[in-house]
Amino acid sequence: MEELRLAAMAYYRNSSREFQDLAANFFKAMDTNGDGRVSFDEFTSFLRQHGYNWVKTDMFSQLDANNDGSLDFWEVMTFYYIIKTRAVWCDGCRMQLHGLHFICVACFDGGHNSYDLCARCYGGRNFSHHHNLFLDSYVLLRSKRGISPGMNVDLVCIAQAVSQPHTGNHSTGRNRWFRAMELAVNVGNLLNVGNVVGCSVM
Repeated sequence: MEELRLAAMAYYRNSSREFQDLAANFFKAMDTNGDGRVSFDEFTSFLRQHGYNWVKTDMFSQLDANNDGSLDFWEVMTFYYIIKTRAVWCDGCRMQLHGLHFICVACFDGGHNSYDLCARCYGGRNFSHHHNLFLDSYVLLRSKRGISPGMNVDLVCIAQAVSQPHTGNHSTGRNRWFRAMELAVNVGNLLNVGNVVGCSVM
């Protein structure tokens, strides 16, 4: 949560005055008694009144970084940042995903609804999905580096090595996965020569 709080502060401090006013109004709407703090009752009442039924009330204690039983401005801004940017759930255990997670490459590249998994569900294979190519959110972002609009890039090809038939050799399987990840991270460099028209992983 600390990383999210720092991100929220950074966005706020570098945003326009208009955005800062919207964020301040968000805080005021939650702080109904105007004491500059948001109590648990104010927090839960705000969730009910504004349709944030998907937010679990235990998030209050997660946001309360100094454990003083109320939320200050920056703790509320962390919540504002989360609801605006982290409305993503694990398709395995349905836990809300706040940080690094795994994304189905085929669904992401095909423009369909994303299929997302927490590291625990992906690592434990606690999911059932018709694709089997996944990259974590950081690696997937790196894989898009250098891709310009209109460029025909198939991320499925970047991770194609993962879908090779499993031979039972665990070492080979690990090497295949790391090779796919390495290609994804370095795809920006590969694209400098022009459009990717085929799959070179095979």
